[in-house]
Amino acid sequence: METKALSQSEPTLPTGNERILAVLAHLAALAHGLGLPLPALLWAEQRKDSRYVAFQTLQAYGYQSLGYTVWILFSLGLAMLALFALMLVNAFAPLGEDEVSIVFFFFGVVVFILFGLYNLLAIVAAGACAFGRDFRYPFLGGRLAKYMADTPVSVDASPDQTNEERFAVAMGHFAVIFPFYGLLGPLGLWLTEGKRSVFIRAQSSQTVIYQAFGSVLYTVSHLLPVLMIFPVFIGLFSFGHGQEAEFFNPFTIGLAFLGMCMLSIAVLLGPLYHILGQWAGLQVLLGRDFRYPLVGRWTARWAKPDLSKVV
Repeated sequence: METKALSQSEPTLPTGNERILAVLAHLAALAHGLGLPLPALLWAEQRKDSRYVAFQTLQAYGYQSLGYTVWILFSLGLAMLALFALMLVNAFAPLGEDEVSIVFFFFGVVVFILFGLYNLLAIVAAGACAFGRDFRYPFLGGRLAKYMADTPVSVDASPDQTNEERFAVAMGHFAVIFPFYGLLGPLGLWLTEGKRSVFIRAQSSQTVIYQAFGSVLYTVSHLLPVLMIFPVFIGLFSFGHGQEAEFFNPFTIGLAFLGMCMLSIAVLLGPLYHILGQWAGLQVLLGRDFRYPLVGRWTARWAKPDLSKVV
């Protein structure tokens, strides 16, 4: 059977329209999550017509989801390292308020610089594509090109489960780092490619459901306890200013205690929501048919008859 390899470059320079689409896909990263649907939809629309646009938009989609995830994790790791170093130094030589403020100020500057570099790289990518260059993000672009080329696509076969599709679907899982609007990317893939690809329909639909339900539950589990604790804060504030503490009574105290317990549980379990989404993306990249608990089984039945062929 004749096959066609997934190449990431074309022998001729991209047309003006192709350049514009690639530029828009990369600049969407400046919207920080809200721009996720644009490269996803452009990839779905152009994947059969232009390999240049398909590669650049898929790369831009990955940079927004996976790249932002790496940036967040790196920032959190840097924050924990700075906090540990600050505690260690303070144990041997207690620091004053001014010194602590300076440390936090410089930490904020470093995070701001990293944040700026994330934006700058997207602008550089857009500029390169504007001149028709085959831009590739550091660490991501070359690996994506090799990952896509590892699976030839038969001319007569269904495109389901190619590495190109797996990467697109995995980025939807990784977008769990964005609350609520992280589901916009997989939603776009579900609506545009779901009818043509059982694999994309099954994976993207469960991703949308998982992130929608998880985002709502995550928000409610953090906001509701705060509202339950709030009356006690009002009572303590009034009592501290010599006023009658109308909100400070056994009922509000009990409600606040329950709220603090709920908030503690939410803070402890909240990261599991993000970790599961990241794990799902990794499993899909490794070629496995990941299914979220409960949600995955339901969407698997709904996406039949060909889901059993997914490996």
